[in-house]
Amino acid sequence: MGIRKTSKNKLFSFIHTADLHLDSPFIGIYEINQELRESLVNATFEAYDTIIDLCIEKEVDFLLIAGDVYDSANKSLYAQLKFIKGLDRLSNAGIQTIIAHGNHDPLNGWSATLNWPEDVHIMSGENIDSIQLEKDEKHVVTIVGTSYPEQNIWTNLAQKFPKRENNEVFTIGLLHCMVGSSTEHDPYAACTMQDLKDLDYDYWALGHIHVPSAINEIDPVVVYSGNPQGRHIKEAGPRGCYLVKVDTKNEISKEFIETDTIRWYVEDISIAGIESEEDLILQIRECIDTILDGADGRSVICRFILTGRGPLHRTLTKEGIIDDILQYLREDENLGSQFVWVERLVNNTSMPIERSILLERKDFVGDIVRIVDEICQDEESLESLKTSLGPLFKSAKGRKVIKDIDEEELMGLVHRAEGLLLDNIMSEVEYEN
Repeated sequence: MGIRKTSKNKLFSFIHTADLHLDSPFIGIYEINQELRESLVNATFEAYDTIIDLCIEKEVDFLLIAGDVYDSANKSLYAQLKFIKGLDRLSNAGIQTIIAHGNHDPLNGWSATLNWPEDVHIMSGENIDSIQLEKDEKHVVTIVGTSYPEQNIWTNLAQKFPKRENNEVFTIGLLHCMVGSSTEHDPYAACTMQDLKDLDYDYWALGHIHVPSAINEIDPVVVYSGNPQGRHIKEAGPRGCYLVKVDTKNEISKEFIETDTIRWYVEDISIAGIESEEDLILQIRECIDTILDGADGRSVICRFILTGRGPLHRTLTKEGIIDDILQYLREDENLGSQFVWVERLVNNTSMPIERSILLERKDFVGDIVRIVDEICQDEESLESLKTSLGPLFKSAKGRKVIKDIDEEELMGLVHRAEGLLLDNIMSEVEYEN
């Protein structure tokens, strides 16, 4: 298979992407605002269209997709049609696409009967495939990869890859996997960095981890492209793909290009020095303005973590206050071409007294503060607490007012409970002194 002629020094170029999660349902947003949910669902398709535009604009030779094109094995017909439409555009521009499927879009999932463009190559799930691309009738790049035949692949697929055969031919590994170990990600096809190094490839185009990062810079270059569009608050920050250029000496240059149309932000706001609820709202609005100034025209979804100590803490712990502030902030928002949506306010504020002093107390107050610290500093304790609260979250009444919470929010609840206890135990004099 051939690739088109390029400039004198550039041998070829490609874009590396993964984890498109087209048609992602964005669970949790729908219950809050259906219009916002629709904007988010469209955002995954808009990010994909941006990648297709980039491929054509940058005149790359091929596009690599390292798994999870869709959010589910039972992908919608609409998502499949949109995906193939983009690949058709690339094929018409003479750009090839090589796809390795992952755990969210395994090969045994349902697929519509559709005609694929000629320049699309889907890695097999039975073997490790090797695709050779030529330029001027000379073999210049080999792409080695495999797809998930089914969702749950726990074996080390990298160990099945063949060792590099020709040192003169640029070799790319294409895989959806977990390199190393992490408590935050499922260990699909887990391998070690040494597994990748032993194969002597030049570049590893990886998927599965949604944070864009180059986890090894040389011999080989190992890159997680991240997902092109953040889908929830844990995927805050820029999202995009990598443009990779290889010169005639097989030297690599890479550039991260942002593709997200809606960006998630998590910002801390301290109540220290803030005297009133009105001042707090003003501070939040100023933070929103700063975020929008740096968003480059993107819409933004924000979570604000209220921190610090101050007299406002007592007001914020009263029932309904946080919800009222959130509702008031949302009333200002217009879900137009560029919108801002305050997703949540998390109250992690403290009473206006040094906790270090309370920790030294040998009474019930000191016991409360020490127990709270023990819980918040131990993952097992937090998980046990979340399990204990499970029936509350799942009850008919609970589901109406309580959404799924993450570790950060759970710690916020623990600190709020601490504040309520101490407010009822300690006198005003103790707070002030």
